[in-house]
Amino acid sequence: MSPEDSKSGAWTPVTEQDKELVRQQMNRLLATSHFSNSRRYPLLFRFIVEETLEGRGEFLKERLLGVRVFDRPANYDTAEDPVVRVTIAEIRKRIAQYYHEEAHGSEMRIELLSGHYAPEFRLSKEAGSDQHHASGRELPSENEQTAQPDALHAQLQTTAVTSGLPDLKPRFSHPFRYVLGFAIALLIVLGAGIFWKWTHPSAIDQLWSPLLADRRTVIFCLPVGSHSGIMTGTAAGILVPEQDSTPDHANTPVPTAPDAPRNSTFLAHEVLEENVVFSDVLATQRISNYIAEHKRESNLRPNWVTTLDDLRQGPVILVGGLDNQWTLRALAPLRYRFAGTNKERYWISDTKNPEMKDWGIDLKVPLTEVKHDYAIIARIHDESTGQVEMIVAGIGMSGTAAAGEFLVDPRQIEELRRQAGSGFRDHDFEAVLSMDVVNGIAGSPRILAVAVR
Repeated sequence: MSPEDSKSGAWTPVTEQDKELVRQQMNRLLATSHFSNSRRYPLLFRFIVEETLEGRGEFLKERLLGVRVFDRPANYDTAEDPVVRVTIAEIRKRIAQYYHEEAHGSEMRIELLSGHYAPEFRLSKEAGSDQHHASGRELPSENEQTAQPDALHAQLQTTAVTSGLPDLKPRFSHPFRYVLGFAIALLIVLGAGIFWKWTHPSAIDQLWSPLLADRRTVIFCLPVGSHSGIMTGTAAGILVPEQDSTPDHANTPVPTAPDAPRNSTFLAHEVLEENVVFSDVLATQRISNYIAEHKRESNLRPNWVTTLDDLRQGPVILVGGLDNQWTLRALAPLRYRFAGTNKERYWISDTKNPEMKDWGIDLKVPLTEVKHDYAIIARIHDESTGQVEMIVAGIGMSGTAAAGEFLVDPRQIEELRRQAGSGFRDHDFEAVLSMDVVNGIAGSPRILAVAVR
């Protein structure tokens, strides 16, 4: 029999007799209602105890347990599949419930400390000598097991003890104690959940909270009509393109103001000037669904009839890049913005590295030849409107659609928060995204660069 660790009080079983004592205690726990009604908990509990008895406790890691116990593939994503962490937490809770019952106070303790997968063993001081010589002791009888307090009572008492609440048993009758204990436990759980969410907001909550905190209607500004992005940029006074010499472009009048379509005919509006690109619709739909889930209203406005006063009425989401003059205007003072001409190609320019033109595409090539697209997402506080604006803008149509998908994907936003750092919660930022494209359909976006202001 090996001595206890002088610092932690943990006991290391060495002989086969010692190990048999641990197995018997493990079986006592597994025979109770805390474990007997589950398949996963006994499976993992028995595995980590046996591995520790065989001297391999230090090698117990989450991935190994997922593969060996739950038949997960060797390369499975532990962040996506938390089966091991969830099961370990349940085992730890059930062990605490078992030992909180007075009938088990003098037994050997098998403990699973927080942050560890290998259990520790501790001999009871009251009955240590008996346990040293009890390798042949049988499991408790069925009558002994059923004599234990029910699981609800154990859970309530455990919650009370760990929360610093007084034991209710001496003061109240049996039924009333259960009801009051359950109410207290429920309040503790609810309060802890609210406090945790408040102190540990998710990345996607942090991303959207500046817009959703404003109770006013969220305004979507979408590019509408048959006008090319170059014409829009020219009308906005932001892009000065090098006009193509082909007859179609040469003979197309350039609008002189954002509200030029107001003087068009009804037929022009119906056939051309009120068309919306499908990719812009996809991006808008994904984001508007997310906003609706958070009990906020939204309103869609065409970019050509949107005024600065309109953008002052509430939070704004600007959809589209080269074909939305309000997007180009919002990006003008930022580090990353759109650049290029319709004669050559368009790209996302980095003002700190203006010679770099890698993030670009030629919009004149056939759709099937486009292999990559790029987009800018940004959240800014616009001083001219006094509102928070979210920008969802691709060079091509596939870039805008992918950017809209990115902004409502919790996993992608977690990575964005990691790269943005501590300023992600309340600072302005913009990010450049890249995505592979097949026949005009974008794949999952990747973050190329992030700038926080």
